[in-house]
Amino acid sequence: MRTKQFFYFCSIVGLALTASLTASAQYIVEEQIAVAEMVPGKVYYYEERNLDNWYMSLGAGTQMLVWEQAGNDVHFTLAMNLAVGKWISPYWGMRMSAMAGSLHFDWDNNYGSMRYGAFYLDFLWNMTNSLMGYKENRVFSFIPFLGLGASLGWHHSTFDNKTWALPITGGIKMNFRLSRHIDFFLEARVQAVADQFNHVMRGGQVEAIASAIGGLTIKFGGGFNAYDPYTDRLAIAELNRRTNQLRSELNDCRSRKVDCPPCPEVTPTVSETVVVEQQPCSGVMTASVLFGLNSATVSQQEMVNIYNVAQWLKSNPSCNVTITGYADRNTGSSDYNKELSHRRAQAVAEILQNKYGVSSSRINIESEGSSEQPYPNDNDWNRIVIFTGGNR
Repeated sequence: MRTKQFFYFCSIVGLALTASLTASAQYIVEEQIAVAEMVPGKVYYYEERNLDNWYMSLGAGTQMLVWEQAGNDVHFTLAMNLAVGKWISPYWGMRMSAMAGSLHFDWDNNYGSMRYGAFYLDFLWNMTNSLMGYKENRVFSFIPFLGLGASLGWHHSTFDNKTWALPITGGIKMNFRLSRHIDFFLEARVQAVADQFNHVMRGGQVEAIASAIGGLTIKFGGGFNAYDPYTDRLAIAELNRRTNQLRSELNDCRSRKVDCPPCPEVTPTVSETVVVEQQPCSGVMTASVLFGLNSATVSQQEMVNIYNVAQWLKSNPSCNVTITGYADRNTGSSDYNKELSHRRAQAVAEILQNKYGVSSSRINIESEGSSEQPYPNDNDWNRIVIFTGGNR
């Protein structure tokens, strides 16, 4: 009997392992397919260092028990807050937050107090980035959050023992950017705990603790970097097409027969040669910046062209640069393309100023929209910014 039971047990374990391995194999195949897919115009974000997008917040404010107050006599007390968190993407993040203080309350014309401390795991959603797109130097961000926690109460005025609770919490946070590494924030939070948390039960099942705090956030590392693989694929395909076209034209030239007529007699003449010194600042530069469809975000691959222009300006202090933005004619209205080309030129100018220290007095911004097409035979290449040099 025991041998038979052991055989059944081994058969069940074997079937479970087989099903698990089959599911794992199916999952791996699906994951490979998902990674290979590229969505046109979709921007991906990545971090360069493990410390990027970590932060620590320290704040203080006021708090109160919501329900157990006598009439209009509301008892506010000091609330202190410490949090450490990380933005997993430009749109959502996680943090561990701790809050402590005292709570005062009234019940049946009796006054009571307690001290408490709470620890929360919050999930944050950056609504501003989700609706308006990611921008590292944005001044204001609106961030709702939800979380779970654990609270400990002690030093009850009417009870000797400690009390515990597992609160559900939520609220809103507003961030105001002060510098690259410092933010000021305002936060409102409500947490729901069991009614007996303060050892006063007035018939309800839930008591609420409301708090409002403000403080400073210290941000570590840098932000997110944008990457558009679909645009890169289009650029590579265009370069391959042009390469093949040039090869075809070169082969045509090699196979073409050229008949040279007899050279006429040339009478020697004396001519005066005038050497015109070329102005080093004037003319269209070879560097340009390509953009994705309906995008004013500079991809990481195009940053080298902006770097080259910045180095040219540093090597030629007597020169200025004109940044002209364009948009393709086949998408969008003329008014929208005018505004889009201006945002593209402005994005390039901000990188020259903020990242490479080029003075704004040396930069001139122009936007042609879709009224002019630098590449009339290739619509995609008209989503571009072109640099033109000039004298100061």
